[in-house]
Order: sequence, then structure tokens, then C-alpha cells
Amino acid sequence: MLVVRAVAGRMRWLCCREHQKSIKESSYRLIKSQIEKMGFAHLFDFQREAIYGPHGSEFIFAGLKDLTADSLKSLEDLDGAWVEEAHTISDHSANILIPTIRNPGSEIWWSYNPDQETDYVHRLAERGDPDVLVVTLNWDGNPWFPEELNLERLKLKALNDDLYQHVWEGKCRSIAGLLFKRHWFKRYELGQHPEGLNMYLSGDYAGGPDPDNPDSEPDWTEFGAFGIDKNTDIWALDWWSGQEDPAVWIQAWLGMVKRHRPTYYFEEKGPILRAVHGAMELAMRESGTYTIRMPLASASDKASRALGFAARAAAGTVWIPKCEWGDRLVNQLCAFNGQDGRTDDMVDVCSLLGRGIDQVFAHRAPQKKEVDIAAAIAAPMSIQDFMPKAKKGW
Repeated sequence: MLVVRAVAGRMRWLCCREHQKSIKESSYRLIKSQIEKMGFAHLFDFQREAIYGPHGSEFIFAGLKDLTADSLKSLEDLDGAWVEEAHTISDHSANILIPTIRNPGSEIWWSYNPDQETDYVHRLAERGDPDVLVVTLNWDGNPWFPEELNLERLKLKALNDDLYQHVWEGKCRSIAGLLFKRHWFKRYELGQHPEGLNMYLSGDYAGGPDPDNPDSEPDWTEFGAFGIDKNTDIWALDWWSGQEDPAVWIQAWLGMVKRHRPTYYFEEKGPILRAVHGAMELAMRESGTYTIRMPLASASDKASRALGFAARAAAGTVWIPKCEWGDRLVNQLCAFNGQDGRTDDMVDVCSLLGRGIDQVFAHRAPQKKEVDIAAAIAAPMSIQDFMPKAKKGW
């Protein structure tokens, strides 16, 4: 469609995606191949990073994450944009791109495979905006769909229907579920949790905004407060999320400690913890609010670290409230695949909780042959129970 438009009249079109480190990662090759296939190669000039056509037509290629608001504004007089792999586009990038495409009759085409319900493009497609045309293309609308692929489709459907729904039927990962299944999680009305819970807190840190690159989107810092009841069920009670400097999120963390008085706080070892450890200790001393901090090493891969919490969820012992952050938590857990590059900081918080509880239990009864696991996890612990064994090697 774009090639036909470029041949028919002047057209300047931005072809972009979130990440594009080189022209090889762009749609350059696809458009060039289509021009040649249609017999129009003699009308186009294929430059290293752009394609020029008749009537002053032009294809421009860029990665949105690497563009600032000023550099994107320099791409003036654009008739439209094709956003490939649009499920990876952040809200930040979309909000820079959209005001830039403003010629009369201009359009933005978003092509994507549904991934997470919270992705910007999927929210755009689902909200019923009259200026948005949604076209669904799938295997069952392909008159040339080969039998070989149909056999693969049926095999996956028989082996893993959740994954099949994502791969073949276009369902979001957060609906289908991969490591975590949506039906594992029990939902409750926020505030309607049992009394007498033993409290724990876990957190995943980020360094905050980059002052040298103010247009870049900072990572998320997440804190979750959980209670464990007498049946060892886990209740998610409170959450904080922010893309803030440590000075801000340390105070948010301290506020959660004050509200919930957790027996233990689980955090991840690493360079960020080493940088903020002193400030966190000072904040506790100045406020007179204390908790036992248990740093955990980042052993193995993300998926392996999440298995402890996944096992508890699979057993039907994890309760998540019906609220905005509760929905976001369930969606992120169900979209989690262990791969880098996706937002999974809330999953990291849950992984730390699962691993921390395992270590708490290990320290409580290291020599007993028979242990009441439910009582060991749910029972409160004193500093004397923990510190003599855990302090060494921190």
C-alpha cells in the first residue's frame, strides 16, 4: 500500500519501531523487496538510511526510543507513519510521535501482535475511538493458509491451549498466561483481608531518571506489602510504583514500613542497593522505624527466581485485591516470560517475596526432621531467631 502511494504521488512516510539500533533492524529491507517485486525498482533511489521515489516521495526509518522530542519534530512535513511491532511502543514514545504527524489527511498505522493488555497500542485499539480503524488479520482469514502450518497450529492447541490462544488466536499474553495462569489468582475486595496476618515487604529498585537523557523513560521502582495468614495463604495488601529518584522512593519505602511494620523486608543485592544502603539505614534511624532487611542474591535467571512464587500461586494460595494496582499486577504476572526487555518489575517483587519466605523458613528450623511448614511461615520471628545465622556472609 505504501509503495503504491509513493508511485502515485508525493508521499513522505516515517517507518519506525521502538528500538532500531541499525537499518538492518528496520522495515527497510521489506519495503525495498516489495518495490523490486512490484517492478518499480527503476523509479526509486535506495540510499543507506532512506529510500527516495518519484514525485519527491520518501521513506524515513527511525527508532522512537532513541529520538528526543526535538529531533522528532525536525522530521517535518510527514504524511504518515508506519509503526511496526507496535506492542513494544511505550506511552512516552507514542506521545512524542502522535503530535508530529499532522499534515492534512495524515495517518498513523500501528501493526502488532497482541502481547499485554496494558500495551499502549492495545489500549488504543480497544477504547472505541471513532478516529481509530481496527483491522484484525489472522490465520483463519488467509485463503492460502498451508496445511503444514495448520498441523503445527493443531499440535500447539493440543499441547498448551493458553500458549495457543496467544500465538494463533491473537489473545494477549496477560489473558493466556505463560508461567503464571490467570485462574490461579484469587481476587478479593481491597481491605477485606483476614486479621492477624504476619507481614512482609519486598521491593525492586531502579536508579531513577537519567539527567543526561531527560527524554528517556526511566525504569520502575516497585514495593509490595504482603501478609501471610494461619493457612499460609499470601495476601497482597499494598503497593507503590514510581519512576523516581532514590530520594523519593526511599521515603515511599519508609512509609510502607511504618504502615505495615513488616517482620522482614526482602530486597535484591546489586549496585543500586550498594549505592542506597546507607541512605536507607539513615532514614530508618531518623524516623525511628525499623525492619529486618534481607538482601537476596540475583541467582539464576528471572524465570527460575519466580518459580517459588509461581508454585504458591498454582496452589491457589495467593490473593490479589480488585483494584488498579491489583489488575496491573495480575496482568504483568500473566504476561511474564522471563525475557529481557519487558516491564516485569512487579514480578520481581513477587519473586523476592517467594525466595525470602523460603529463606525465613530455612532459618527457623534447620535441624528438625519434621516441620510444620504452615506454622513456620505464618509464625512471627524475632531478631534473635534470625540474626545469628543470617548475619554472616551478608
